[in-house]
Amino acid sequence: ETDDLVPLAERDRDRQLVESERTDSTATGALRFITDLGDAVNFSTDIGGRLRLPPEMFWRAKVGKGWKPGQDWSFGTEQRVYYYHTEGWGARTWFGASRPLGNGWNFYASSELEWIHDERRFEAAQIFSVHKRLNNRSELRPRLGVLGESKPNWRTTSYFADLTWRYRVYEDWLFAELIPAVTFPREDDFKERGSVLFRIEMYFAGTMERD
Repeated sequence: ETDDLVPLAERDRDRQLVESERTDSTATGALRFITDLGDAVNFSTDIGGRLRLPPEMFWRAKVGKGWKPGQDWSFGTEQRVYYYHTEGWGARTWFGASRPLGNGWNFYASSELEWIHDERRFEAAQIFSVHKRLNNRSELRPRLGVLGESKPNWRTTSYFADLTWRYRVYEDWLFAELIPAVTFPREDDFKERGSVLFRIEMYFAGTMERD
């Protein structure tokens, strides 16, 4: 249900899976309160636990706002604070912007900064992508990004580029993705590391939201 405890670099490896689309093999129970604080400002908080060994109790709060100052650009921002019994405190700040480019293409930019309290350090990500729905079954999303951290000092930890081709195989519950990617991690002296990921996704409840 959440990726609060997953480092930015690992969340990036999930590629195009947004939080609501990710699967989780751990059962989670929570009570959630959601309200509108004002014009387009949304607030939610929940408390609950995960059924695993050892059990994981948590508390999370999130406030977000979206706005569109003109006909083209759309902006959004989100602030999250969380506490997990086994991992401690953390906080994440996200800002995103998007606009249409024409001919069915849309541009997206996102900046994210996460504070990991028990390690006393920040992780940061800057990602640019474009997206186009080719037809009612398939879509493309190329991305470029850079990841960084604040410890031992502010530095870049990885560059990456990938291309996601997503295909709706059947109805709204069976999807396939093909994702060629190249990363340039610091631990390899920024030498390229290529990969190709093929993934099948099945959804057993609800429907997928389309861009």
